[in-house]
Amino acid sequence: MPEYVLYEKKGRISYITLNKPERLNALGSELSLQLRDAEDRFAEDEDAWVAIHTGTGRAFCAGRDLKEVSEQDSKGAANLPFARRPSVQHNKLTIAAVNGLAYGGGLERALGCDIRICSENATFALAEVRVGLCPPSAMFVLPRLIGLSNAMWFMVSGEPIDAVEAHRIGLVTKVVPPDDLLPTATQMAEIICQNAPLAVRATKQIANLGFEVPLDYARRLGQGLITSVWSSEDAAEGAKAFVEKRKPVWKMR
Repeated sequence: MPEYVLYEKKGRISYITLNKPERLNALGSELSLQLRDAEDRFAEDEDAWVAIHTGTGRAFCAGRDLKEVSEQDSKGAANLPFARRPSVQHNKLTIAAVNGLAYGGGLERALGCDIRICSENATFALAEVRVGLCPPSAMFVLPRLIGLSNAMWFMVSGEPIDAVEAHRIGLVTKVVPPDDLLPTATQMAEIICQNAPLAVRATKQIANLGFEVPLDYARRLGQGLITSVWSSEDAAEGAKAFVEKRKPVWKMR
């Protein structure tokens, strides 16, 4: 069976790479299943703290494989294992290193990551409306990230944007030369891995709560997490290491 998704781990960083460049890494059935397996592998590995998602060739991911969709009837197409969520949920950090075009479901994959950076030759589009579809995830996420007006035009026009515009509207954090993309993503992941994993994951979870529920409710829900982090062994270790002028040794408890 072809290896459409590559999984590599270096230290505490996992690299998940879509590897079907001849189809622009489009999300067909087999690739989507392999992708979910890779994401589950990352989620279940306690020693993997950050995942970097990228692609081979000139695309990050072209979205749903419309060739495969065209070969299905409407009921069958709706049931294709397209961009399924990993079966194991987690609060680990993920970085999208967008190496080329990210269209449709490919952009939605990037939106599913906590941090996005891209190469100078990256392009982004939500062109589902041009083929009679609507973006199933981006409609809920994108307005929160870049504002309703920017998101609305982007979604209903189907027009692509380049890396410079993506950075201007806040879709990506950094734009770098193509050869610097993975080194930059790795450097960012290494910085995150220097920090206490319990604190990092709680910060991610609480920050996301602020978008998902009313602020007062988010504060109440988040208080338990904050208390558990501040009373953890890692919190004591962080303070001790600071006083002793050494690197902390995190125990995740």
